[in-house]
Amino acid sequence: MQKKEQFKNEILLKMKYHLGKNELAILEEALSESLYQVDIIDAITLPATVTDSNDYILNLFELKRSISLKESTMKAYLGTAKELIRYVNKPLVAMDKEDIEHYLRCKKKEGNKGSSLNNKQRKVLALFFWMKKQHFISENPVEEIERFKEVTRPVEYMKSEEVEQLKEGCQNRRDRALLEWLRSTASRKGKIPYVKINQIDWNNGELILYGEKTETYRQVFLDGVALKYIKEYIVLDRKQSFDSNEPLFTHIVGDKSKVLGKGGIFKEIKDIAKRCGINKRVYPQLFRSTTATNIVRRGGTADDSGCYLGHKGSDVTRRHYIAEKNPRIVFFRFVYSM
Repeated sequence: MQKKEQFKNEILLKMKYHLGKNELAILEEALSESLYQVDIIDAITLPATVTDSNDYILNLFELKRSISLKESTMKAYLGTAKELIRYVNKPLVAMDKEDIEHYLRCKKKEGNKGSSLNNKQRKVLALFFWMKKQHFISENPVEEIERFKEVTRPVEYMKSEEVEQLKEGCQNRRDRALLEWLRSTASRKGKIPYVKINQIDWNNGELILYGEKTETYRQVFLDGVALKYIKEYIVLDRKQSFDSNEPLFTHIVGDKSKVLGKGGIFKEIKDIAKRCGINKRVYPQLFRSTTATNIVRRGGTADDSGCYLGHKGSDVTRRHYIAEKNPRIVFFRFVYSM
């Protein structure tokens, strides 16, 4: 690592606990600009045992990548990295392909399946890719390791009669509104707490959601049935106007109204399923797979499903094909319910 880059990183690490993500990003940009065309010749360089230490690398990795990653994602990356270090007991910069394979074999012997092992391998690959980019290592030891075979599970989804059965478990307007929202938009539960009432175009049921996973904006739609029940919930129960900046779904805590979070949404759907006696595990994500399955069964393609669910293609052909898809057309052709 160049002395200038090391100098900049040391400052960032010292300010890590005093500044937020955005402020750190601004500081890094300011340092890069200020140090441009500046040569650090006689800088006091930390010993290699420090700058190449596992703690130093992981702290810097967290500092640099946390700007673009969710807190839960970063926690998972660091957890896997620390687990790798425990199993191999070597500095990260000294690890080779055999060390990584040893770690993965140990996890396999402990009962980890192919999907879990590949998930761990992806996280380790990302860490070493970043280390190579930062000049801690010259080669990425994970690149040539083959992925594990995964057992493909049948896709879980709900039959149309099961969706109808769920409606019988709704005991208030919010339950039905939430059910119809998930059915019509197929949005992830993590997006719902951030939706404000005035974000929705109440004339045509359109709104835009930001997807952190794909780092793209996704257009979603509420059909006639969903609009009916959500409007009733907003006007009759919440006593709110459609231009209100209040969260779309709330619950009462004591004498205060608070946003219905991810955990609350999961619990509500679980309770609805329990009340109607449906004989399967029902959770918010199940509505996404149900919508995707229905699109294909009604004549759509996998790309139509990916387009509406906001999936990001992994190859050039798929990216271009999805980019040409119009989610509005997919919605009215395969999802819309009067």
